[in-house]
Amino acid sequence: MNSLLIIVGTAALGYALRTFAHPLPRKLGALSYLVASYVAGLSLTGVHAGGVAAVASWFLLPWVEIVLRVRRLRLPLEKSLRHRFPPSRQDFPQLTELTGELESEGFEQTDDAGFDWQEMRQFLRVCYHAPSKTQAIIHLNQQSNLSVVFVSITSRALDGRIITSSNYPFSWTMQAPPNLVLHRVPGADSFAALLAEHRAMLAERSIGENDLTTPGAEGLAEQLQADLDQQVTHNLLRGLIVKAGEGTFRYSWRGCFYLWAQLVKDMVRFA
Repeated sequence: MNSLLIIVGTAALGYALRTFAHPLPRKLGALSYLVASYVAGLSLTGVHAGGVAAVASWFLLPWVEIVLRVRRLRLPLEKSLRHRFPPSRQDFPQLTELTGELESEGFEQTDDAGFDWQEMRQFLRVCYHAPSKTQAIIHLNQQSNLSVVFVSITSRALDGRIITSSNYPFSWTMQAPPNLVLHRVPGADSFAALLAEHRAMLAERSIGENDLTTPGAEGLAEQLQADLDQQVTHNLLRGLIVKAGEGTFRYSWRGCFYLWAQLVKDMVRFA
C-alpha cells in the first residue's frame, strides 16, 4: 500500500511539474516519472533489477517504433527536387513572416522547390545573399499529421567544407558527410539570431568571405540536389542504409541503432 501511494504521489508530482513552461521543472517532472517507474518495478519484482528494467523501458519505446515502422519504410535513393508553388497559408502560415525576416537581412528569394514521397512532403524556399555568398532555406517538412518548420543557412568554403547552421529542433536521421559541418541552434527564435550564430561559427573556423565560394543564385537548386545525393551515398557507404530495390533504400540494423540513439538524445533534451 505504501509503495502504491509513493508511485501515485510521485507520478502526480511529475505531471504537475510538466505543466510548467520553464525547462527546469519540466525536467524534474520527467525525473519524477522515472522514479515512479523504478518504485513500480521494484514493488512488482522485489529486486532492484526490476526497477532498473522499468526505467529502461522508457528508453526502449523508440526502438519499438523503429522496428515496427521505420525499418519497413522505403525511401528514394534520389530526391528529385522540382519547382513547386508555395503551400497555402493554412498549411504554412509562417512562410510570409519568415520570408520577411530573410529579406530584412538582405537575402533574395531565388526559387521555391519541393519533394513528395508517399506521405512525406517537403517544401523549400531558397534564398541567397550575394555579398556574403550565403544560402538560406526555409523548410516545411510534412509527414502524416506532423509538420516541422525550420530555417538553414549554408556557406561553402573553397577547401570543400560546407558549414550549415539550422534551428531544426530534432537530431538528424542520417550521418553528415565528412566535409559537412552541421551547427544546430534549436534555440534560435529569429533568423537574425540564427545568422549571428552562423557567422560566429565561420569565424570560429577561420573562414572569411574571401575563403567562400558559391554556385551563384542560379545554381543553388542544383547544388542542393547534389548535397542530398552526397548524403545518401555517404550513409550507404557507412552501412546505415542499404538499397531496397526499385530506386529505394531502407535503414539497416546498424542504421536502426543509430536512429534509436538519436531519438534517445531527443528524449533527454526535450524532457
